[in-house]
Amino acid sequence: MAESTTTTSTPEDGQIHGCNNSDNDTGDSCHLRIVVLGGKSLAKKDIFGASDPYVRIDLNTINGDINIDSVLTKTKKKTLNPSWNEEFIFRVKPSEHKLVFQVFDENRLTRDDFLGMVELTLVNLPTEQEGRTIGSQSYTLRPRRSVGAKSRIKGTLEIYHAFIRETREPSEPTSNNSDGEWEHVEATNAGGEVSSQPHPFPSGGTDALPAGWEERQDANGRTYYVNHTARTTQWERPTILTSNNSQNVDQLASDFQRRFHISVDETEPGRGASEDTDHTDSHNPSEISAPSTRRNSEEDNAAVPTDQTAVNEEEALPPRWSMQVAPNGRTFFIDHESRRTTWIDPRNGRASPMPNQTRRVEDDLGPLPEGWEERVHTDGRVFYIDHNTRTTQWEDPRLSNPNIAGQAVPYSRDYKQKYEYFKSHIRKPTNVPNKFEIRIRRTSILEDSYRIISSVTKTDLLKTKLWVEFEGETGLDYGGLAREWFYLLSKEMFNPYYGLFEYSAMDNYTLQINNGSGLCNEEHLSYFKFIGRIAGMAVYHGKLLDAFFIRPFYKMMLQKSIDLKDMESVDTEYYNSLMWIKENDPRILELTFCLDEDVFGQKSQHELKPGGANIDVTNENKDEYIKLVIEWRFVARVKDQMTAFLDGFGSIIPLTLIKIFDEHELELLMCGIQNIDVKDWRENTLYKGDYHMNHIIIQWFWRAVLSFSNEMRSRLLQFVTGTSRVPMNGFKELYGSNGPQMFTIEKWGTPNNFPRAHTCFNRLDLPPYEGYLQLKDKLIKAIEGSQGFAGVD
Repeated sequence: MAESTTTTSTPEDGQIHGCNNSDNDTGDSCHLRIVVLGGKSLAKKDIFGASDPYVRIDLNTINGDINIDSVLTKTKKKTLNPSWNEEFIFRVKPSEHKLVFQVFDENRLTRDDFLGMVELTLVNLPTEQEGRTIGSQSYTLRPRRSVGAKSRIKGTLEIYHAFIRETREPSEPTSNNSDGEWEHVEATNAGGEVSSQPHPFPSGGTDALPAGWEERQDANGRTYYVNHTARTTQWERPTILTSNNSQNVDQLASDFQRRFHISVDETEPGRGASEDTDHTDSHNPSEISAPSTRRNSEEDNAAVPTDQTAVNEEEALPPRWSMQVAPNGRTFFIDHESRRTTWIDPRNGRASPMPNQTRRVEDDLGPLPEGWEERVHTDGRVFYIDHNTRTTQWEDPRLSNPNIAGQAVPYSRDYKQKYEYFKSHIRKPTNVPNKFEIRIRRTSILEDSYRIISSVTKTDLLKTKLWVEFEGETGLDYGGLAREWFYLLSKEMFNPYYGLFEYSAMDNYTLQINNGSGLCNEEHLSYFKFIGRIAGMAVYHGKLLDAFFIRPFYKMMLQKSIDLKDMESVDTEYYNSLMWIKENDPRILELTFCLDEDVFGQKSQHELKPGGANIDVTNENKDEYIKLVIEWRFVARVKDQMTAFLDGFGSIIPLTLIKIFDEHELELLMCGIQNIDVKDWRENTLYKGDYHMNHIIIQWFWRAVLSFSNEMRSRLLQFVTGTSRVPMNGFKELYGSNGPQMFTIEKWGTPNNFPRAHTCFNRLDLPPYEGYLQLKDKLIKAIEGSQGFAGVD
């Protein structure tokens, strides 16, 4: 990486770009030096294998991407490794502006070809000072968001960037101390509060510092001030007035902390403003203290000594030594003679004790495995230490716990081969339009869908591309709307309220056909045929139904016989009764081949065989009795409904073709996997924008997902993909509008925005939130409060 010894000169043309000096609010503006050094390994867009690259630099607003000013570098001819070395000075407002570097290939005949871009935020950039060497940075070129992965982008852009330090008067004292000699930790008061609000830019004051104060630069080039008398640091330049009025400064700092905690913790009712302080701004000077700090807790704060205790303990310290408390609550010692910090107490030679390691409860994820520890890096990301193997990792080890992250996906190569054979033998429609339009209302999705689908006489129309439109919404269906239609319609079709299906005796989730459906709906058989068509369409188009049926239902679809074992998963009490008959002499029960049936309060008798009311059950015929009971329980009394369902399903999918599957595989084919494995989900996720697997926002996202119940995880999956089900072999087989499409998270928007989803592309647009609790709250509100589509989706 190139290095540059900085000066305060301006570019040759003397021009300063960016916001004008005449702007009303220039107090927050400062000068930024940009040097475009060169590019490496750019993409080949020219047919002759070379390019004529140049760079366009845009100064835009963070909110709204409004362009303020633009400059261009010179064009370098016939090279993929250009060298520009061109300098520009911008007047910027770092909290409001950003720089966008776009590399183009100049083309005299057509429009210039785009070779990649770099988006640079201006907060925390270094500041130039005399004698300090600031290195350039190499950035990987990225495609535009609208272009996506199809754009051929590669290479890097090397840039030097630093704020130009304001010229100071010669009388101002300067520090000749090297920051590299210190391991500095932010001072805290008895309440654990930072002394003042962080500010990322030098104050620019020119007054002399009061006695006992020292000016320094942190690792990011920001100026801060050290009070050796009170052993504190702060961002604001001190004056004699502020030095004599430190009590007011401390009160302001306390007010800032109180406001900050309320804003961060407003999503958790009942949490007071005086709760733990690990939410303090990460831009304080304590960032340069040590590679990591432990996560704070309420118990940690309790370990912070009071001012009186600290004074009494410091009285016994050797000369030129002082004692402070690190952000994790552990006491450390400062040797001002050698300018070093240490955990070793110089009075007794022993290390200071570790604070209570009780983790702050944000989510009930359960304890870490034995020998593991959670810590927080200086950039805010959580990492984990395995003391058993003496290794560290970013991934939460609880992802491997199926009780927390969900059961692992049982990959079946046999199923995949069957499915590929199944897909290859499905007959494609001929002489049909290129799409079948379905216009429905959300409020009457069952009735509208029943009317449209049942009116189709040529079922090949239902095999063409489905184009779903919800009334009053402007979404364009590239797969996401169709998935949501199947999802919402299946919730209505299988709702026991309509009397077509009912819950099994085991739970209120597994469904079976209601044998009394004819009493609820005179046209129940036509509805079962319609439901069969929808199920067939879902299988044909690779969608999933939001329902799970009893195991005998799938066996009836496969025309397999149902045995006593199948009864166990449907009605345990009934199963135990039949097992007792099978293993004992049934004559003491005085049973006959006749059963009592109760349908909506009306009792009737059903003979299992002709004259069954007069045939006793004995040891000799009890096996026949059990077989006939199972036949009646699952097949005979719902025969008409099942026949209608299979008639509709068979009009889309040949019944002989699904016989290659067993009942377990057929359930997975139609309904997917019920439990969601977060580890499999995480391992099969793509990231776009500036996000990557170990980005702090992504860590917070997966922490939130891990804290969700399985139902909430399903709702999140449905929010992003349009369905709450996972394919048979896990998330790696998720499908989008153009075939296989992995779950994707892309950086978008501001912390004020809610996450948004593109169900056609299985993509979640996730804003860069300022804290974990804010991310989790926004995500939950987006999942629970979203409905409908607007725009292209």
